[in-house]
This record gives sequence, structure tokens and C-alpha cells, in this order.
Amino acid sequence: MFSLQKLLSKDDRFFDLLEASAKEARHSVQALNRILSAPHKVPSLQEFHQSKEADKRITEQINEALVSTFVTQLEREDIEMLSAVLYKIPKTVEKFAERFIISAELARDTDFSQHIKMLEAATNQVVEMVQQIRKGISVERVKEMNSVLQEIEGNADKLILDILKDLYSGRHQPTKVLAMKDLYELLEKVIDRCRDTGNVVTHIILKHA
Repeated sequence: MFSLQKLLSKDDRFFDLLEASAKEARHSVQALNRILSAPHKVPSLQEFHQSKEADKRITEQINEALVSTFVTQLEREDIEMLSAVLYKIPKTVEKFAERFIISAELARDTDFSQHIKMLEAATNQVVEMVQQIRKGISVERVKEMNSVLQEIEGNADKLILDILKDLYSGRHQPTKVLAMKDLYELLEKVIDRCRDTGNVVTHIILKHA
């Protein structure tokens, strides 16, 4: 059984900040799923920008805490790495929202239901994995949880291949092909960011098992 708490000082702020970052990442994806559920509506960038900026502030707080807090055994690079990959989730979501607004007319009839399920499952798993660091988690359990993210990412890869096959079929206008390819690849990248987070959590726990 592994507990990050044994490796840090008694100050719980690293747990609090990393968990807050994971939840902010999930919040950004929840906002993303709302616009994917109604692609005929043009969203506002404000909510996505707020999530990214909130996570950016959390990342800055983590960096500041690392300077002022003595870490006995856990390498500061591990905390920085986890913080960095978590921040990339809302950052990528905001990029998708920007592109979606530009190409809203082309994407309005698109069914994103499969992506919505994958994004929701992936970010829920990310939050749970980060929370488990504080609670303590076995190597076997973290591997099981990470395998779920790997499976979601693998399914996302298969999905985009099917999508690209349709986009390149010649049935769509070139402008739509370019716009939708860009959007789909950004959605896949959000899931990749979740997978990366799972890999970092697993790396930390395996290192200190």
C-alpha cells in the first residue's frame, strides 16, 4: 500500500492543490460535453477560459509551495510533472472551444455522443486516481485504474480512424473535412492528456512502492 502522505511534510496543501487541479480539469471537460451535446449552439469561450486560468493559478501555487516546503522523499519533479499534465487538460479543451466556435456552422449536425462518454469516463478516472494518492493505493489497484484510461485512449484511437475513413470518403466538402479533422484530433488529444495523467500517477506510486 502506498501513501503519498508519508512522503510529504504534514502540510496537506499539495494534496489539496493537485486534487483541485484534477477537478478543474474535469470541470472544463463537463463544459465541453455540454457544447458537444448541443453543437447547433455557439458557445462562449468564457467558461473554458476561466477553467484554464483557474488551473493555471493552481499550478502556480504548487510551484510556489515547492519552493517553500521541504519534501523529504518524493522528488519535486514528480509533483511538477503531475501538475503540468493536469493543466494541459483544460488548456487543450479551451483550444478545442476556440476552433469549435470558428467552425460552428460546419459542426452543427455532428453527433459527438461517443466522445462525450469517453471524455466523461476519462476525467472521472483522473480525479479518482489523483484523490487516491492522498488516501493510499496499492500498486495493483493503480495499475487497474490506469488500464481503464489506456482502454479509453485505445477506443478513442479506433474511433478517429473510423471518423477519418468517413471524412476522406469524398462525400464531404473539403472545408468541412479540414475543420472536422481538426476538432476530432483535439478531442482525442484531451483524452491523451487524461491518459498521460494516469501514467504519471502510476509512475509516482510505482517509484515509491
